[in-house]
Amino acid sequence: MIKGLHHAGLSVANLDAAIGFYKTAKAFDVVSRFRVPNRADLRAMMAVDDSECEVALLRGPTGFLELFKFASPVTPASSPEVYHAGIRHICIQAVDGDQLYDDFLAAGAKSHARPSGLGTGNLYCYIRDPEDNIVELEGLPYAASITGPPWFAHVAIVTPDIKRLTAFYTMVTGTPVHSSGHFGPEAKYDVVAGLENIVFDGAWVKAGPLTLEFWQYHQPETELRPSVDTSQHGWSHFALEVDDLDAEYQRLLADGVRFHGAPKSNGAVRFVYARDPDGNVFELLQVLPGHEHLSLDQVTGRDLPAEIDRLVAQLYRSRAHGQAG
Repeated sequence: MIKGLHHAGLSVANLDAAIGFYKTAKAFDVVSRFRVPNRADLRAMMAVDDSECEVALLRGPTGFLELFKFASPVTPASSPEVYHAGIRHICIQAVDGDQLYDDFLAAGAKSHARPSGLGTGNLYCYIRDPEDNIVELEGLPYAASITGPPWFAHVAIVTPDIKRLTAFYTMVTGTPVHSSGHFGPEAKYDVVAGLENIVFDGAWVKAGPLTLEFWQYHQPETELRPSVDTSQHGWSHFALEVDDLDAEYQRLLADGVRFHGAPKSNGAVRFVYARDPDGNVFELLQVLPGHEHLSLDQVTGRDLPAEIDRLVAQLYRSRAHGQAG
C-alpha cells in the first residue's frame, strides 16, 4: 500500500545554505545527514554519472525534504519558469501567508509579488529560493485554529499531457483525481504566476495525507523536456512511502513502470527509483525497523491535511449560505 508522499528531493550547490533557508520559520529541521559513495549500482539507481553526494534529510510537520549536494552536478542552462515541464515546485502553507512570505524574503528568497487571493480563501505567491528554485507559499487565514510551524502541503508537476500523467499517478497511488479545472485568462492568475494572459489546466491527486498537483499550461505552452540527470540542480524527484516495497515494485513493474533497477537498502530504508511517462523521477521507499522516526507515521502534523479539508468544506458551506464573502 502507498502510505503517502514522503519527501521532495532537491539538488543544490550549497548544502548548508539550503538547509538554513528551508529551516525558515521552523518549516523543516534536519533529522539525518550522510554521505553517498560513487558506486556503479548507485549511479544506475540514481541515474547520475557520479553518485557521490552529501545528503540532508529534513522533517517538517507533515513530511520530509531531501537535499543533495553532488560532487559532480549538472548545471542547468537556465532557471526554470513556472510553466516548464518537470517537478516544478513544492508548497509550504501557514495560517498567516503574509508573515510566511516576509520570513522567507528575510531568509534570502526572491519574489515578483506579495501573496494575493484567487477566490478560494487562500493567499498565494511564488518565491524563488537563493538558488532560484520555485516554492509556492500559501496562507490559510480561515485555519486560525491550527497552531505550530508552517507545513509541507504538495509537490507540483508541470506536464504537456495532464490526462496522461494524472492517469499514471492514479494508477501508482490507487487514488483518483479528486479535483480538476481550467483556469485563465484572468489577471489574478497572472499576478501569482508573474506572467501575462496565462491559460492552464490543473488537477490534484491525493498521495496519503499530502497531494500531488499537476499543471498543463496552454499559454505559454508547456513542452516536453528531455529526461534529466537527477544530480542537475533543482527539484530532482519525489518519494512515496510504502508499507511493502517488494509488493509495490512487482505491482508497478507488471503495469509497465520503468524502474532504474531492483530495490536497494541503505540500512535505514529500502528504496527504488523509477520514471513516469514524462521522464520525471519518483521513488518508492519503505522505512526499516529501528528507523521509524523517518516514517510518515511519526510526523507530528500528519492529521493536518484532513483538518484543512474540513475547514475548506466549512468555508464553502458558509459561502453557499451567504455567511462569508
